Amino acid sequence: MAANHPDREVLERYSQAGASPAEERWVESHLLSGCRICQREVDDLLSTLSPSSPDAPSAAGEEQAGFVQSGLLARLERRLAEVKEERNEAPDLVAELLVHPAPRRRILVSQAGRFQTLAVCELLIDASFEAGFRDAAEAVELAGLSLLLTRQLDAGYYGPSVVMDLRARAWAYLGNARRIAFDLTGAEEALLEAERHAESGSADPLEEARILDLRASLLGDQGRFEQAAELLDVVIGIYDDLREPHRRGRAMISQGVFLGQAGDPEEAIRQLRKGLSLVEWEREPRLVLMARHNLAWFLNDSGHSEEALQQLERFLHTYGEFPDAWTELRLAWLSGRIAARLGYLPEAERTLAEVRQRCLAEGHGYDASLVTLDLAQLYLRQGRGAEVRELAAGMLAVFLSQDVHRQAAAALAVFQRAAEFDEATPLLLEEIGTYLRRARRNPRLRFAGAAA
Repeated sequence: MAANHPDREVLERYSQAGASPAEERWVESHLLSGCRICQREVDDLLSTLSPSSPDAPSAAGEEQAGFVQSGLLARLERRLAEVKEERNEAPDLVAELLVHPAPRRRILVSQAGRFQTLAVCELLIDASFEAGFRDAAEAVELAGLSLLLTRQLDAGYYGPSVVMDLRARAWAYLGNARRIAFDLTGAEEALLEAERHAESGSADPLEEARILDLRASLLGDQGRFEQAAELLDVVIGIYDDLREPHRRGRAMISQGVFLGQAGDPEEAIRQLRKGLSLVEWEREPRLVLMARHNLAWFLNDSGHSEEALQQLERFLHTYGEFPDAWTELRLAWLSGRIAARLGYLPEAERTLAEVRQRCLAEGHGYDASLVTLDLAQLYLRQGRGAEVRELAAGMLAVFLSQDVHRQAAAALAVFQRAAEFDEATPLLLEEIGTYLRRARRNPRLRFAGAAA
């Protein structure tokens, strides 16, 4: 435990009235501040010191003297009961809050005391994260709402360090929501605020790991996959120290995805498998689906296409648990890429062409450009230069009207010119595809070949 927190030995000495006067003042002040790191140790002590426990020693025993004399045991037990009640009420309060439009929500969390609880704030932060899979604007709004709520929390009741931790977390998840909404500058600003507020918090390593994890996601969206994977080593180490296997597995899965995007599919496969062996599948089924999807994707990329197909067939049914259009598109796209690698060319062509059309119809221009490159690769393998030229001829005007940023459009223009003069090669298409994946959310990244 960090030097600025009482360790287990000090807490036990305090509970037995064996601490020095200076240690007594330190421990009581620290515990009453609401420090969650030390609360973990206190929870363990309560399980053995609580008079209600059938195995607890007599209330007159020396091992309870410190807590009983100071009244701290009773206060901690009462506080734990209040926390339990608050958490039980929070889901209904959040549901009530989210029925209202955004302006009304802000008024309620500012003025209605029943919403101003730690548990409601934590659930709003979680809701922001979940909304990011469906609606970036809603994710931003919910994260902002949670941040507003942290300013209404009673620091005297919850403890200043706990409130500051939660404020840091709200800023971090606002950064995550802005990242999803393609506002990388705003995401960077929010994460810097999260880090600044965390410095005034409890120094809980769990909060540090959360912020670093989201920082790694931002690095990934900036196209800095290698740095993101490296930062996740720190996150994984923290979760390992805290004995949090699910969170550790989650971070390993993220690291595997970044490694694959950085061009190391073999290492990505190893990390994804390690991560999947640690996470609790029923706890985050969408995470598990994403991990297995990427595992099959990178198996296919690394030449293990038969194994990729076997993997896909084993979890194919789980896509139906998430009946959104984008999940359906991801499944079809993966199926088309595997079919292409296995030589099932008519099936691959049909599937990829359908995915491309659906991406265009639904306004996913960036993904449509990546699928177009996959389809062009398929045509090149068959010596179908005319189809490659036809595919490239009208693509730029279409993609410029959708969500393809200027630097990405410049890379696509290189493909268009190469196809026009029958100079498109599989290597060029691979280079453009790699660039597009790295620059997806970062329009500042330039394609080196665009200047030629």
